[in-house]
Amino acid sequence: MYKMLVIDLDGTLLDDYKEIPQKNIDVINKLHDRFGITPVIATARPLEVAKYIADKGGDAFQNYIIATNGAILMDINKGEYLVNRSLSPEQIKELVGICKRMDLEYEFMTTKCEVADAKYSYRRVVDPMYDNMGVPFNYQADLEGYLKNLQEPVPLFAVNGTEEELKNCYSELASIQGLQISKPCIRTTPEIDGRVETLQYYDIMKEGVTKASAITILAQHLGIKKEEIIAIGDGGNDIEMLQTAGLKVAMKNASNSLKEIADFVTSEDNNAGGVGIFLYELFKQLQDREMRQKEEKKIEDEEQSL
Repeated sequence: MYKMLVIDLDGTLLDDYKEIPQKNIDVINKLHDRFGITPVIATARPLEVAKYIADKGGDAFQNYIIATNGAILMDINKGEYLVNRSLSPEQIKELVGICKRMDLEYEFMTTKCEVADAKYSYRRVVDPMYDNMGVPFNYQADLEGYLKNLQEPVPLFAVNGTEEELKNCYSELASIQGLQISKPCIRTTPEIDGRVETLQYYDIMKEGVTKASAITILAQHLGIKKEEIIAIGDGGNDIEMLQTAGLKVAMKNASNSLKEIADFVTSEDNNAGGVGIFLYELFKQLQDREMRQKEEKKIEDEEQSL
């Protein structure tokens, strides 16, 4: 029997408007209430965003959250971190120093939100998630000063630039002990005066931080085996996550690399409630199995009473 459902947010549980289709909410709560399967959000988003979505998901989601790609693992009921693998003040200071010397744009993520330099705000596209939450993106005119006075953990630091700029700074970034640096990712920028900037970024986190490692820690904490875990995702950062699960599910809209390792691919994408449709079929299978087991137990009891 499955005991835990680990699920990504963007492109998976959420539609492109960053809302949860009702069919997803309904069946996940049914799986929790009927079979005790605990849903766990596992996202690259900040903790407060994940908590916002968990509140929309209902009672079933009020247990554990994995945020910032595994840097944060929180027990929501107790309000306690089971894992907090944020960057150290020394690491952050070194990262900022390199960006200043090389005149690179940087931003970072706290447990509450993403924080960026106000002078580069024109480079960012609108994120429906923050609009839904009614929280403006946190732009700072004095980003370095804001960071020096920050009391919150910083699980993720990002360095933005052209392909050449990122190549030039990589060796310096890599010289900082205890960090892991992502491959260059494409930065989506809005069109301005008919022109789109081609930018990239590195995500920088503490060494060893992944969704998969946080899931493993949580499973050990709860005494749950790999074969008792369901994982559903859509992106490249979900590959290791799915590999921690007994049942691996990729979205119809998932990357080909994720589909290749999945046991199942949903029949519909995230905008059509692909998660809910797949899980409803699973719910029916578990329900049928439960009924068969009850019937078999009844027959066994009757035979023993003869």
